Amino acid sequence: MITNVLDWLDATAARLPDKIAFGGEKSALSFARLRDLARRGGTYLTRRIGMNMPVAVFMEKTPECLAAFFAAVYAGCFYVPLDTKMPAERIRLIFDTLHPAFVFCDEKNEAAARAVAGQAGCEVFSAACAAEPDDAALAAVRAAHVDTDLLYVLFTSGSTGVPKGVTISHRSVVDWADWLHEGLGIDETCTLGNQAPFVFDNSTLDIYSTLRNGCTTWIIPKKCFSFHKTMMQFLAEHEINTIFFVPSAMIAIANSGILEKDPPLGLKNVFFCGEVMPNRQLNMWRRAVPAAKYCNMYGPTEITDVCSYYIVDRQFGDDDPLPIGRACANTRILILNDANRPVGPDETGELCVLGTCLSLGYYNNPAQTEKAFVQNPLNSAFHERMYRTGDLARYNERGEIMFLGRKDFQIKHQGCYRIELGEIETALLAQDAVANGCCLFDEGKDEIVCVYVGGQDERELARALAEKLPSYMLPNRYVHLERLPMTINDKIDRVTLKKEHIG
Repeated sequence: MITNVLDWLDATAARLPDKIAFGGEKSALSFARLRDLARRGGTYLTRRIGMNMPVAVFMEKTPECLAAFFAAVYAGCFYVPLDTKMPAERIRLIFDTLHPAFVFCDEKNEAAARAVAGQAGCEVFSAACAAEPDDAALAAVRAAHVDTDLLYVLFTSGSTGVPKGVTISHRSVVDWADWLHEGLGIDETCTLGNQAPFVFDNSTLDIYSTLRNGCTTWIIPKKCFSFHKTMMQFLAEHEINTIFFVPSAMIAIANSGILEKDPPLGLKNVFFCGEVMPNRQLNMWRRAVPAAKYCNMYGPTEITDVCSYYIVDRQFGDDDPLPIGRACANTRILILNDANRPVGPDETGELCVLGTCLSLGYYNNPAQTEKAFVQNPLNSAFHERMYRTGDLARYNERGEIMFLGRKDFQIKHQGCYRIELGEIETALLAQDAVANGCCLFDEGKDEIVCVYVGGQDERELARALAEKLPSYMLPNRYVHLERLPMTINDKIDRVTLKKEHIG
C-alpha cells in the first residue's frame, strides 16, 4: 500500500537510477541524484524542525526546486512553493497565515528569502545538501507518517484579498497519480513537457506522474511560450510526447500559425485544464496533430487539480462548447440547484465534489474552510464532506457535464435576463479574427463589456456576434487590446481587466 509519495521515489530510483527524472535549461537530475539530494536536505531539516511543519521553498523553477520539495517531505513536513517574482507584500500575507518553520532558497534569491523569513530558519538548498543522509532519522520519520499528513499547501487568491492556503494530503495525490496512470495511460514511456508553474496545481500531474511511473519531465523555458518556433524545437529535441497546458498557452500557439508550418507530430497526449478551451483553436490542434489523444480536464485547486475529464471523441464546430465530461474514478460530482437538489434535464446548478481528492481545507483559516467544505445536503445519516466549487454546470443530452462558468459570472441583465458570460465568450472565441478575449459585467452601468485581442474591429465583431446571440446577450461595449493581462498561471487576469475597464 502506497501511503507516501516518497515510496514512489524510492522505488523508481532503485529501478531507474540513471534515468533523468526532471530536466531544465541548466541542469537535469536523475532519479538517483534527485533522491540523494532530497534525503540530504531532509536530514538537514530533521535536525532543525519537527514533523508536519510548513517548509516554504523560495527558488527558481528548476529540478533542484523539486528536490527541495521532496526534502521537506523526507523530513515528514509539507512544502509550500513561492514564486520568486511574487511581491513582498503578498509573501508577507502568506507568511502571516503560514508561519513557516523553515525556508529553502537558492543563491540567486537568498537575500530576498532571508528578508522575508522572519523567525523561520533559512538556508540555501545546495548548502543544506552538504549533510550526509541519516538513514535512521529518515526511517523514523517515515514510520510515523500516515497518508492523511499534508504533502503541500498552495496559496490561491482569496475573495477578501488575503491568499488562501489549500491543503493537500499524500492520500489525495496518490489517488490522483494512480488515476492518471490507469485512466489516461501515463506510464514510463511518457516524456512530459511542463508548462505550469510549481505554485499552480496543474504541475502536480507532471511532478507525480514522473515519480510514480518513472517518466521524464522537461521544464519548458518561459521563452518558448513567446517564441513558438522555439517551442516546437524544444518539444522535438527532448522527444516530449505528453503536455498538460492551460488553454491560453494552447490558444496562443494555435493562433501563431506554427502548427501548420511545424506541427509537433511527436505528441501523443495533449491535455489541458484551467480555463475554457475554445473549439476553434482546439480544432487547429486536432488538424495539425491528428494522432494525439486530446483530453479536456476540469477542477479547482481544492480538489487536487482535476475532478472531471473528457477525452475528445467526436468532431465539434468552432462555436460549439466543449464538455468537461464525467467524474474521474473515485470521485463523485453532484450538480445541485438552489434547493440543494440534483438538477433535472437542462437545469443549471452548482458543481459540487466529494471524494478522496478533496483538500483538507484552508490552512489556518477555519471560517473559509467551513464555508466551502460543507456537509453533503443529500446525506443526513453521517458526516460527508463536499466542496462547493462556485461553478455552474449542467448535463447535456449525452449525460456529459457542461461547464457554464462561475456563479459570479452569471449576471442579471436589463432587470430580467439571466445570462452566463461563458456563453457569450464561446461565441466570441469562435470568431476567426479574435485571438483571445473574455466578457465582464459592469453592474453599476448594467453593461456587458467584451475585451478581446485580434484583427477584427468592434463593428465587425458586433455584427458577427449578432448572428450568434440574442440581442439581450450582446455586449454593450467593446475593448480592443494589443494583449491581455495574464496571471502567473497564464490565465486571463480578469481582476486587472475589471480594475482598468470598469469604473
